[in-house]
Amino acid sequence: MGKTIVCPCHDVTVEDIRATYAAGYTHPETLKRATAAFMGPCQGKHCAGAVMSLLRELTGEPAGEPVTRRPTARPPLRPVALGLLAAAAEAGPEAGPEARPETGTEAGGTGAAGATTGGA
Repeated sequence: MGKTIVCPCHDVTVEDIRATYAAGYTHPETLKRATAAFMGPCQGKHCAGAVMSLLRELTGEPAGEPVTRRPTARPPLRPVALGLLAAAAEAGPEAGPEARPETGTEAGGTGAAGATTGGA
């Protein structure tokens, strides 16, 4: 019998969710941390419905009743150009914050436009 994948970004299967739930991770937030569901590039857009439905089944809640809210997606505080992140990574943690390029529009960054186009 094949595996049913509920989170295609991280290859999380129905059995992974069931085993994690049985191990005591019964809240969507703890399931997220234990399985990485909701944490892929789609931020749960592809798996949230399936994972929440499975969680509803595991808890015995009626289909119309939400078990709890799904985990919150936490976007960056403000857009950051990819080139700035790469430069910060190259500088390394030992360089300290003063050696790293500033991010955001207040420091001459490109803001939202740079976040979509990157640059390095």
